[in-house]
Order: sequence, then structure tokens, then C-alpha cells
Amino acid sequence: MLRLVIDAASAVFERPVRPEDDFFGLGGDSVSAVELLVRLERDLDREIDQAAILFADSFADMARELSVAV
Repeated sequence: MLRLVIDAASAVFERPVRPEDDFFGLGGDSVSAVELLVRLERDLDREIDQAAILFADSFADMARELSVAV
């Protein structure tokens, strides 16, 4: 799950991101949040609660939250 989140976030930000990076710390906004949400939903073939993106402290936390939500 972590690799999937990192790959999707790297595509959204158009640069490599690390597991410890923070979505908003990298300049994430509402547009990039929707783009990341859509990418992850497509890759996972399921709907995702946007809170998993908006409230995660890092991409690693986001991946953990998405793994639990399966």
C-alpha cells in the first residue's frame, strides 16, 4: 500500500515524495487532494474516505489508514 501511495503522490506532485513527507507540507491543496483521491480510488478500485488524505500526518500514515480501511 505504501508503494501505491508514494507512486500516486509522486505523480500528483510531479516529483519524488518520501513516506515521511506531509501532503500539505509539500504544497498540497484541494485540487491536488482530489487528484490524489481519484488516482488512489482508480488504483485500488474502491472509494476512499477523503479524511485518509486530509488528516494523515505523512504518506506513510495515509498508507496505514488506507490499509486498515480495506
